[in-house]
Amino acid sequence: MSRVLNILVEGATEREFVSNVIYPYLLDRGISNVRTITIETSPGYKGGDVRYLARFKPYIQKLLSGKEDLIVTSFIDFYRLRNDFPNYEKIKTLRTAEEKVSLIEQGCLEDIQDDRFIPYIQLHEFEGLLFSSPNGFNELFPDLPPSNRKELLATIEQFPNPEMINDRPEFAPSKRLEKLIPHYQKPLYGSMIALENGISSIIEKCPRFNNWIQTLIMRMKA
Repeated sequence: MSRVLNILVEGATEREFVSNVIYPYLLDRGISNVRTITIETSPGYKGGDVRYLARFKPYIQKLLSGKEDLIVTSFIDFYRLRNDFPNYEKIKTLRTAEEKVSLIEQGCLEDIQDDRFIPYIQLHEFEGLLFSSPNGFNELFPDLPPSNRKELLATIEQFPNPEMINDRPEFAPSKRLEKLIPHYQKPLYGSMIALENGISSIIEKCPRFNNWIQTLIMRMKA
């Protein structure tokens, strides 16, 4: 049996994104055995509120306890990440968000202690990836008020790397979308926007995301 790539996600939108955007890219590179697993955050409910000790770590360990040849990775947001993740208290002394996320990822790796695990935390949140191109907004929301469209395009211009869009609550990517797109619904539109943009634009503009994807490909083919 070929090596299996298990991707743990925190909600339905991320699951759709993996299935519709990431998986075809991996398939074109000869990687077809991919499982997307949504972390159950409470009985009967899935999505968000990822707790490290109660949910995230046990899911990882359960997968790694199997006998099959596999790689396990995660795809969760740094924005509003729970403070029970490894090294969370230490990040308060760091200056940049990239340093903070990398330190938490390193803490997860050291805690799990299995080289089949590739921790990945999206900086700052999934919605930032949607600002890699105007195509999705133009195609899916042609009737946006001109001022709203202008602000969306200005945000894309302002942040050549969409992963760096401010994580302050009022300026987070998700809050910008809710403000500028009437009736915006993440589960409905998130993956659709990304699909219209195309993964090439995301990889080109989002270096941490690109590094994660290329690492997965390298490890799956090793």
